[in-house]
Amino acid sequence: MSEKKRKRAIEEGGRPNKKPASERSASEQIVKFSIVSGNGDCAPAIAVAPGLDLPTNVPLQAYTKVRTNTVSSSASTATSTLLESELLLHCSAHPKLDYTAREESSGGADDLLRHYVGVYDPATGDLQIVPVRKVTVRGTLRSTIAPEIRDGSSEDEKAPPSRFEARTLLGEAFGTKKSQKAIRALTENAIAPQKSSQNSSGKSILDPLASAIIDSMSQTAGAVPSREELQAAIDGAKPRPTPNLEAETPAEVYNIEDLVGASSLKALKVRDWQSAVEANKEVQTSSKYVSRRLVSVVSSKNIVRLKALRYVLLLLDWYSCLKPGMKGMKKLPLREEIIKAVGGEITGSMLESLRKKFAPDGNMNKWTIDNFMTHVCALTLFIDLYEVDTSDIRDDLRLGSKQIVQYFQEIGCRVANPTETEQKKMKLSTKAESVTHKIAKLRLPLQFPKTRTIVPKKRR
Repeated sequence: MSEKKRKRAIEEGGRPNKKPASERSASEQIVKFSIVSGNGDCAPAIAVAPGLDLPTNVPLQAYTKVRTNTVSSSASTATSTLLESELLLHCSAHPKLDYTAREESSGGADDLLRHYVGVYDPATGDLQIVPVRKVTVRGTLRSTIAPEIRDGSSEDEKAPPSRFEARTLLGEAFGTKKSQKAIRALTENAIAPQKSSQNSSGKSILDPLASAIIDSMSQTAGAVPSREELQAAIDGAKPRPTPNLEAETPAEVYNIEDLVGASSLKALKVRDWQSAVEANKEVQTSSKYVSRRLVSVVSSKNIVRLKALRYVLLLLDWYSCLKPGMKGMKKLPLREEIIKAVGGEITGSMLESLRKKFAPDGNMNKWTIDNFMTHVCALTLFIDLYEVDTSDIRDDLRLGSKQIVQYFQEIGCRVANPTETEQKKMKLSTKAESVTHKIAKLRLPLQFPKTRTIVPKKRR
């Protein structure tokens, strides 16, 4: 059984908890508290505006009246004048809205809650408590013009509803869920002119709500892009090299320096290929596309085309050493592994430019993979003088016939089966061999795939 703990006795000479009045500092000032009754009609008011962005310069006109439902008379003298009268603030300075502030009553325990404002004077130490009102500001659309009373008819007389209005009221009250939904759909976004609102020429004018909607539509209509601007924005966001739409020849559509990079194009070395071909030595590469075109490109004496061919081999080797990732993504390996797979001719600046261009975060997603494929296709167009047999580069990239055709079409090419002349040039003897070959040609004007627009089905 545990013993009850006793409080520790205060040691002699210990510090007391409270200071005597003589030891108080000069900063600890005595506050004098008082309640100011004042006049209830001129009492301050605390305003709240739920859901409104109320301007600070709104001029409010004050009105008071005797409160009909007074609370019990047990309130203090300071707040009795506030309970006897009711305050209403109104503003009609806004062109379309009316602001009304009044003391709202919910009929619950919150009606007994009183609000006060304290005014403190640090010089004298006086704290005056002033009872205040709490009002809620509501914004309402300005009421439409009241119908004119003509021919001595009384205001209480109403015109009988039309047949359509009677059917609408009957459907809202007793209709099925489907019919009620159709009625709500008819009137949900309707902007109808008021019959009683007419200008001097006799034409119907819109109510304030419809006028406000149309004013906002006219302000934003100028910012709506056209169909051509939308198509240009879509084309600019596609994963492909940026084409020159003002080009006069196919050679001006894609600049080789934009595809390769000026620094990379300058750093590429092709002297070993030139020496091997001139000495009739066989050059073995990992690419079918590069091997079949090496001799013809070297024989053309065009150094830029030869460097573009070397860059294509570098891209294919770089892409083949990527590791598979999650959800179809590809991941860059370590720099040493890339150099070992590609070869010693690649420099650190080339690796960095490839990473920034095709794998900025070290991974290649669907968009960056498509961007890589379209860049390779554009390079083959430059090498093959803008007429490419897609079969070799398709096998190097390990793609299907449909995929490689789509990539060439994305850069503006027209893809078709080889003609008889082209079949003889490619030495295709049978029809079965020509089926696997497609010829991609870059011609002006460019033909890009158009964005599909889904037409909604008609309701029966």
